[in-house]
Amino acid sequence: MHRFSSLLILVVFFLGSCAEQKVDEKETILAIFAHPDDETTIAPVLAKYATAGHDVYLVISTDGQFGVTNHFGMPAGDTLAAVRDGELACSCAAMGIHPPIRLGLQDGMGLNGHGNFYEQVPQFEKAFKAVLQQIKPTKIITYGPDGDTGHPDHRLVGLLTTELLLKEKLLPEIDLYHFGWTKRQADKYVGWNLGYAADEYFDTAISFGKAEEEKGLETIRCHKSQYTQSEMDEWIQWELDDPENVLYFRKFVLSEKQRSVL
Repeated sequence: MHRFSSLLILVVFFLGSCAEQKVDEKETILAIFAHPDDETTIAPVLAKYATAGHDVYLVISTDGQFGVTNHFGMPAGDTLAAVRDGELACSCAAMGIHPPIRLGLQDGMGLNGHGNFYEQVPQFEKAFKAVLQQIKPTKIITYGPDGDTGHPDHRLVGLLTTELLLKEKLLPEIDLYHFGWTKRQADKYVGWNLGYAADEYFDTAISFGKAEEEKGLETIRCHKSQYTQSEMDEWIQWELDDPENVLYFRKFVLSEKQRSVL
């Protein structure tokens, strides 16, 4: 299987070494996260692959109806879920990817009193399995065990996605990548308490240019129910001040060794 590749030359780092690849094969890339606005973390990368001609899809697991913020002043419920659905559509349009796919689970997925965990998990599996059968992705991106901010929904979606691919024997038919932050990047976002992993544990680094960065910044502006104007301005300025423009991923790789009996 190919690693992440594009119609452009992409530099991919494998534990300290790097290789340039130029592969014209069209990929179907699917990113799955927990909440509307989670996609902003990797928006420039999704925009990059969409611009290069690949099919890029975004799956969001929850409806966002409990994402209440003081500045927006809208109570939890279906109306807020509809607002966030519109914000998510705005974000996908900004990236130039396919319209969002919503699994419709409740925020918390049973972990914070919203819904029953033992009902939500099989609902996730059934809904996401149907998406996989329809989309037939060649690459999937989701959270690593650190879960971005460590949010329990983030961790759970990453775990359930990985579990489903293992259960259905979809590896290595589908390449699975866990997104994560380096400590350097986590330190950049003051007060966000981001989870991170040691640099040497990331085997894939994807760079993006100015145009992709601008599309990523547009996605932040879409989520007005979640961030104040000043919060968005501060976040965008952090991004603009960062010259690196690289996001890091870890490919989930199964051992090819035969089973050991201990």
